[in-house]
Amino acid sequence: MQRPIHPPVSSIETRLVDYTDIPVNLFNDILNIPFNEVQGFDVLSNSLFFSGDWWVPSAVNLWGTDPGDLGHYMGLLDVLIPFSAISGLDQPEIDPVADAAGLAGLAQQIGLFAAAELPVSASCDAETCYPMTPPNIITGSTGFDRNIGFLQALFGQATDAHNQPFGLFSNWFQVPFSDLANGTFTFGKDDPGIIDPSPGTGPDGIVPGGYGFFGTTDPTEGNAGFMPWEGVTFKLNLLGPFENFFNSLLADPASNPIEIPTITEIGQAFQNFAAGSVIAFDPFLMGSPACPALCDIPANLTQTALVQDILAWDPSNTTIQAWLDGANNNATLLQQEAAVALLQTGQFNLSYENLLNYDALLAQINPELPYLFTNDGIVTDPNYVEFASGTATSLDPVYGGLNSNLVINDWFTLLTNNKWDLTPLENINTLYYFFDPASQNVLGPPFEAAAETATVTSAVNELTTDLSALLASMGGTTVADALSAALAEISAQITADLASFVPQSVLSMF
Repeated sequence: MQRPIHPPVSSIETRLVDYTDIPVNLFNDILNIPFNEVQGFDVLSNSLFFSGDWWVPSAVNLWGTDPGDLGHYMGLLDVLIPFSAISGLDQPEIDPVADAAGLAGLAQQIGLFAAAELPVSASCDAETCYPMTPPNIITGSTGFDRNIGFLQALFGQATDAHNQPFGLFSNWFQVPFSDLANGTFTFGKDDPGIIDPSPGTGPDGIVPGGYGFFGTTDPTEGNAGFMPWEGVTFKLNLLGPFENFFNSLLADPASNPIEIPTITEIGQAFQNFAAGSVIAFDPFLMGSPACPALCDIPANLTQTALVQDILAWDPSNTTIQAWLDGANNNATLLQQEAAVALLQTGQFNLSYENLLNYDALLAQINPELPYLFTNDGIVTDPNYVEFASGTATSLDPVYGGLNSNLVINDWFTLLTNNKWDLTPLENINTLYYFFDPASQNVLGPPFEAAAETATVTSAVNELTTDLSALLASMGGTTVADALSAALAEISAQITADLASFVPQSVLSMF
């Protein structure tokens, strides 16, 4: 019979000392909960300082796991689990030895698990996430085209802005769980998502480290460099943190003293959390979907002004002062401008040439109409289309942008300028184009449109011939001739309309 296994001890006295330390250490851990909560809130606040504003894409605010995400896991779990040996409060963001042994804190392990299974992708960087933003022209409706682009990307049927396969979703959940559990997985230099695809705010485009978190390294042109976990071997062992906690209970209580947070620490923790919340969640800054166009707001309501007001509660707070001195990872100016341009896409998703033609028609009817249609979000300003496509290097709107604050003034001008010319709308085709500008989008190479035209023409002509023959056999020659002529005219019109605005992808569904 196999003998029971006991932990090796040098003497019975050693074993008794170890286990008698458990209640003392546990008592100390319970008394240390307030201190750990304050420290946890500091970590959470620091993670908000480090990752910048969540409303605008940046090198630390991307789809997937970017350098700003590990701190969020740490802050949340440090607050939710006020036992540092379990949460990892007493460990750095990345510890190669603990990570490889499966003994990193619970927060650190969850963060690295996300980095392995949910990497970022150059297909969806801080400036574009084509074919979702900007949406590919398919139906001419921005909402439909974005949804179609998302589904194409989700199911691996899309290409990105560089005409490469859209790699964001296809690279998710590709690392076998067994590799993580066995500790055989290493974040290599060639792994998907190991390079941050967007430049940061630091020298040469790196994401600068700070607030207790690591930045990126070795950037090349157009990116922020390698993620801070590059080269780290990671073992997922969710029992490891609890093993750490048990071992901490066996340690000498002298290494686990009772710590009481000071009034200053409590006050500054609250102050940091307030400032961090403004930095992360303030929607009123350039590039945010909640603030139209260039986000012109009063100076006392800007993000910087609000953080300065919070610093005034306790001017000795060095964390907030560091952010005000420039230690922030908010989006770069180019990234903010790209976000502005992409958010300005109107309800109609028009090609650039078609947009110019449509604006010209609106201006012919009334010079104020292009301004109204642009500011009301019906169509996009031509400059934003050029900027999003890379043909324009600066934001200089022709008519404005999606901005409800300007619509009332546009309506007033429209109703009082007495510059109406409705002559163009006397043409039925122009009238139709006025209500459906997407009908004139160029949707593909000419041979594809020609193929659609031939197919539709053949089907409709066949229907016309069959009906004419049927009526002739019944003796209704005059009626048959009239119907034949009418159907021929309808055939030509349907053919032209379908070829002009219905994409091949839609026709192929029927």
